[in-house]
Amino acid sequence: MQTFISTRAWIASGLLLLSLAGGVSAQTAAPLAPPPITPPMLAPEPTPPPPVRTHYFTSLSNVEVEKYLQYNDLIFIPIGNVQAHGVLPVDCEYVAAEALALKMAQETNALVFPNLQFTYPGDGMIGRGTVQVSSAQAIAYLKPIARSLLRQGFKRQIYVTVGNAARPETASPLALEFFYESRTAVLYLEGDVLLQKVNADLNKVLFGAYSIVGRLNDIPVNLTPEIPKHDLDQGLRKLQALNVSGGARDGTVGFFAFEDESGAPVHALTAEQRAAWAKEGVDEIDAAVKQANINKIVESLRDHNRFTREYLIPKLDGLLP
Repeated sequence: MQTFISTRAWIASGLLLLSLAGGVSAQTAAPLAPPPITPPMLAPEPTPPPPVRTHYFTSLSNVEVEKYLQYNDLIFIPIGNVQAHGVLPVDCEYVAAEALALKMAQETNALVFPNLQFTYPGDGMIGRGTVQVSSAQAIAYLKPIARSLLRQGFKRQIYVTVGNAARPETASPLALEFFYESRTAVLYLEGDVLLQKVNADLNKVLFGAYSIVGRLNDIPVNLTPEIPKHDLDQGLRKLQALNVSGGARDGTVGFFAFEDESGAPVHALTAEQRAAWAKEGVDEIDAAVKQANINKIVESLRDHNRFTREYLIPKLDGLLP
């Protein structure tokens, strides 16, 4: 029995020694190469929004609109009027705004909300080609559309006008009233200002606009209107010459313009001249969009809305109208 116990003790001692020896051996053995360092997980590059099939909101399916709003919340909204404008089509001021908005949408991969051409026509109310809508009626029509677009997900709305004498009476109040009501800033972009910066000829811009939207043939050729004779409003002419309140434009003093005074100074026109003017007008619109840096504009509108939402409203909401 004693021999059996001694044998077991000897075996246990041997196992202990082997275990210790293995530990020492493991400590003195050459160290293994460290495992490769896994780089930290980086945020994936933002996926660029897919190109839209068409920039016109009304030509997209709802499936396409839903997909667009996953990547973008920007929409351009040209507004204009239908009024007598010499030998040009009566919707020419709207078409100019539409063409400029379309070029901007192409630059930013955004959408255009079309067909808002029946707003206040300003001083061009004389003429049976003019659709008469008051400024208040125009704003009352446009504001529910702005609210709907916001609910749909278009948080950045940019309203565009060109050559529209009624713009201070329609677009500016719309932008301000909508902001006070919704706490979301929409931008009113006055196309004339952008076009003036590149010394654009507004008449040629109008021709270029019809070319951009695929309607150049809507401008008639070889049309020489009869210009009626009428007395001049000498008091208005003096106010304009004195440059009172911005030149006595519509919205600073009430007045009506004769139909022929509202038109572009073009009369007899050949198809070749129409095409040449359209090409120059397209180039001027392109130059205006490039000079404006529209991508910077839409980024700035986003930053402005974020600052308003995250800082100004929580801090000053009790004082805001």
